Amino acid sequence: MPKVIIVGGGCFGLSTAYALSLKSEYEVWVFDRQSIPSPDAASTDINKIMRFDYGDDITYMHLMMEALPYWHQYNKERAEQGESPVFHETGVLMMSRHGEYSDFEKKSLRNIRQAGYGHCIEELDGEAIIKRYPQFKTAVHHGFNIAYLNKAGGWCNSAEAVKHMHQKCLQQGVRFVIGGDQGTLSSLYCPNNNKTEGIVTMDGKIHKADKVVLATGSWTPGVVEMENQIIATGQAVIQFKPYGDLRDQFDQNCPVWCADLSKTGFYGFPINADGKMKIGIHNSGYLWPRKHDNVSIPRTQVAFECDTIPLSALREFRRFLANFIPGTSCMDIAYSRLCWYCDSIDGDFLISQHPKYSNLIIAAGDSGHGMKFLPNIGFQVRNVIEDISTDYTRKWAWRNMDVANTKLDGLRQGSAVNRGILLGHDENMRFASPDELTAATAHL
Repeated sequence: MPKVIIVGGGCFGLSTAYALSLKSEYEVWVFDRQSIPSPDAASTDINKIMRFDYGDDITYMHLMMEALPYWHQYNKERAEQGESPVFHETGVLMMSRHGEYSDFEKKSLRNIRQAGYGHCIEELDGEAIIKRYPQFKTAVHHGFNIAYLNKAGGWCNSAEAVKHMHQKCLQQGVRFVIGGDQGTLSSLYCPNNNKTEGIVTMDGKIHKADKVVLATGSWTPGVVEMENQIIATGQAVIQFKPYGDLRDQFDQNCPVWCADLSKTGFYGFPINADGKMKIGIHNSGYLWPRKHDNVSIPRTQVAFECDTIPLSALREFRRFLANFIPGTSCMDIAYSRLCWYCDSIDGDFLISQHPKYSNLIIAAGDSGHGMKFLPNIGFQVRNVIEDISTDYTRKWAWRNMDVANTKLDGLRQGSAVNRGILLGHDENMRFASPDELTAATAHL
């Protein structure tokens, strides 16, 4: 029976483990250095956007359309277990400015309708936005006066979704080695040149396998040589705990909103059951290079518990929100962090046999939009393991692109790749202090 070791128990790793477990011929093991959901994984969060709005990139549009029935099934499974839903179908409000959709929204509308999902779309002018969602009245008056609502979208409770998939894997007989030295990868086990024959954990034990899958997210380029095809970038997110009118306006019936996302980078969520409202910015992000080789690696609050977000990001948030949701200006930022993406060189996933290490599969390059595919991305990783060619596996194969050709995905703020270096010489690259996150210093 072929043994497959998966390193990483996040979205890609668990999805792969589950897909493999559905075929009786595999012995599947998952190793993770932390408990599941891992406290510093990108997938461990209170919410992630669920959308199939992808401009001209219809590959991901179709992949999400395939994922939707699974998400509804997960909600049914959760209800049977007495648990809350993981998918909240609030809709996604895609807002543009000055009475005209951005190119991204225009292409998304066209392709969604051509795929037969036009019934999910409701277009709104400024007056209709205010009537339907009065909480965006100020935003409309500042130019965000055209939008469409994708009624099939919404958000997922990503940490709970990871827990749910973990349970499904356990029920299927997937074996887990979690936490401590026994669950932490030390190195690949390659006794014969570059032939991968398993892994070595930090306790010194060798775990042999026929195939190894690295599903280590933004840590991947720091684990194995990736020839600059992926890079770890930190993306700033904040949370408020609204009260009064603002809490009522952005309650759990509010849609996810994207504020001309391909140009501003800003998006946000309704308030969750714990009273938290998350807002993020999707842009080039920040780097934290290692000293010995300059490879950017994640810097998370597990190791640096006092980290917040860079001062430059804080200023961007406060400046934007003063015009978009002005009620936040009198509120402290209750929580902030950098969410670490595994950015690929072109915004596409990288799910491929490694070109230098036989029997090593890389499942990475989430590029900030992978969580919605938790139910079905693993089937495509399984196809790579089994050397089955599909439209997906061909698109996500190793690209050998030059760094000079790096480009951002269609929903990133702007088009320039301009990544700040954390804690560098620039004052804007230091982490904001707790005092600076308060409303008293909202106008930095």
